[in-house]
Amino acid sequence: MYEGEINMVIHADGGEAEVLVYEDRIVMILTDRGPGIADVEKAMQEGYSTAPDNVRSLGFGAGMGLPNMKRYTDDMKIESVVGEGTTITMTVLLA
Repeated sequence: MYEGEINMVIHADGGEAEVLVYEDRIVMILTDRGPGIADVEKAMQEGYSTAPDNVRSLGFGAGMGLPNMKRYTDDMKIESVVGEGTTITMTVLLA
């Protein structure tokens, strides 16, 4: 959640997070109306970042946000349209 929240602040001036808790899983849906991700495959590469220098000077923007989100969830889907925004759905299984 934290990685996704930081990404929404850095790249989209905010967004919305919805967390659904079920008996067997937790589903997190992060939605923003930012610039979108032009190349999702590239954005998933460790170390790739489009964070501006002022964000990097604060210790963020190392290019590990999306890869870590995927690594620590059981399922992650990214839907992004350039110029419209991004929705990331992550699922963590509890059983």
